[in-house]
Amino acid sequence: MQASATTLGAPPAARGPVSLAAVLVLFVLMLQARLWAPYWSTHNVQAILTWDVMGYYLYLPARFIYHDLGRLAFSGDILREYSPTGSFYQAFQVPGAAAGQLVMKYPIGLALLWTPFFWLGHWAAGWQGYPQDGFSAPYQIAITCGGLLYALLGLGLLRRLLLHYFTDAVATVVLATLVLATNYLEYAVYDTAMPHNYLFTGYAGLLLLVRRWHLRPTRGVAFGIGLVLGLLVLIRPSEAVAAVLPVLWGVGGLAAARAKLALLRQRWPDVLLLMLGGVLGVLPQGLYWKWATGHWLFYSYGDQHFSFLRPHVWAVLFSFRKGWLIYSPLLALVLLGFGPLWRRHRGLAVPVLVYFILNLWVVSAWDIWWYGGSIGCRALVPSYAALALPWGAGVAWLLAPGRRRAWPLVAGAAAVLFTDLNIFQHWQYQRSIIHPEEMNRAYYFAVFNKTMPTPADYAKLDEAHTGLPRDARYYHARSLGKLNFDQAPPDEATGISAAQGYFSRQSYFSTGAHPYGPALTVALGAAGVWPGDYVRASCRVFSDYGAWGDKLVLTVERDGKALAWYGVRLQNPASVPRSWDNAYFDARVPADARPTDVLKVYVLNEGGAACFIDDVEAAVMEPLKP
Repeated sequence: MQASATTLGAPPAARGPVSLAAVLVLFVLMLQARLWAPYWSTHNVQAILTWDVMGYYLYLPARFIYHDLGRLAFSGDILREYSPTGSFYQAFQVPGAAAGQLVMKYPIGLALLWTPFFWLGHWAAGWQGYPQDGFSAPYQIAITCGGLLYALLGLGLLRRLLLHYFTDAVATVVLATLVLATNYLEYAVYDTAMPHNYLFTGYAGLLLLVRRWHLRPTRGVAFGIGLVLGLLVLIRPSEAVAAVLPVLWGVGGLAAARAKLALLRQRWPDVLLLMLGGVLGVLPQGLYWKWATGHWLFYSYGDQHFSFLRPHVWAVLFSFRKGWLIYSPLLALVLLGFGPLWRRHRGLAVPVLVYFILNLWVVSAWDIWWYGGSIGCRALVPSYAALALPWGAGVAWLLAPGRRRAWPLVAGAAAVLFTDLNIFQHWQYQRSIIHPEEMNRAYYFAVFNKTMPTPADYAKLDEAHTGLPRDARYYHARSLGKLNFDQAPPDEATGISAAQGYFSRQSYFSTGAHPYGPALTVALGAAGVWPGDYVRASCRVFSDYGAWGDKLVLTVERDGKALAWYGVRLQNPASVPRSWDNAYFDARVPADARPTDVLKVYVLNEGGAACFIDDVEAAVMEPLKP
């Protein structure tokens, strides 16, 4: 049942100088990447303490600065000053309590880990003359630095675990590919204040403690295991699945299971201390809930629930929206490592495999299975610490003496390609080319390997079936008509404005008061447009801060009813504020269209930002002759 280092080919107590150097180099690269995209501009939603992170963090300023943990009256001032979130969903009214009595949605665990960095930021804000309000730049920087240090700690703990089972070379490969070839990079560097980085570090520490107790059982280590388990749950309650790791550790068969039960009976004080550590670990949350709601246990996620009988496993693994193996394909090779781990050390393979399956089930059962804005499935990032064992076993198998050279060469080439893909897609994600929530198959391939996608590429995010069969250079655009808004006089009632114009005096001012812009209308037969033809809808758009919530629409109608409707957002990552951007997309005329049907192109404002619209145009895309 004991897990010896020599079992998987690593020398006992290996020092691992190369893997140590790798951790340090990786950390320097992570720091550099963080400085490349600091997100310390506090007055926008891309700062550190925004969206969900704000919810995890609110405990600290509420308790120590504003002394208002119950009503959070200060939150309105923070929202007005820093705009950290689109809506204040981070806390809500306590059911049955007095009006205005709020309870936090997110658990308290991260706030406890951030406490020293919060005070560092508070001191720095006073020293440098920034507002000591919990959200000014020094707090953002301090929490970011804290996240990076926790990432360094996690990599260091994982390195130590790996060296107990694998050679220095194997540990180095695992650490390098983990950081550079998976979405761990996003949550250790850019979204470092999200819980996944901290949970990863917690899992690495847990595995080290579990291994140590099984080699030399002591009450202190047992208590530490329970405390770490409690802390994992305190950060994210669903991490209770981590309990299977110490329970099944070393259990590779029935005989091992009987021996494990005998050991637990013999060491029953250790089991009690482990349970005590777990209770103490989650106690802060219970104390807060008791104070805020009157109950020791309280479900704070509102109408968000788990559907355990209908998990979204396929979507979590393979969807282009957030598929784990789509956005971190190297991990498919990692899963193959369960084979050699099972053959060489079943006592490690069983607990990790059971944990992985159970965790995947829980993650997939969450109703919001895509977990908001992320690249790939962020909820599985903490599990990479446990997956490092089959990861290492697979690498060790490839590097074993006498192995056919083709296997490590093929695997190495695949690892290099997947690393390159991962880094590039992280760059795309930072540039919003990879959308944080709404990816689909058509859009994924439209922007694949592109640094400068076209408006037609971005259109596939809204309408997957738009686009030409071939590149646009193989077509000639025959104009069907254009609206430049110069003929009608400026009038607030009609939306015609003389304030801006693209190569003209006037434009249409789109606002919520004018949801439907003037339509360019064309009869298909009269314009020589036939079923199966492709029509390009286009316009010029000018906005101060982005035409958010506005769409360019193309419809084909018969007797006032739409045969086809396409709507593409005017704002995309290529848009430039206070500049006349070109928006366009190509749509196919329905196969059942008639010559008497009408094609319309117009702008739709769905309660979005005000913007100026000019040169609304429709053109049929005619294939060039060979």
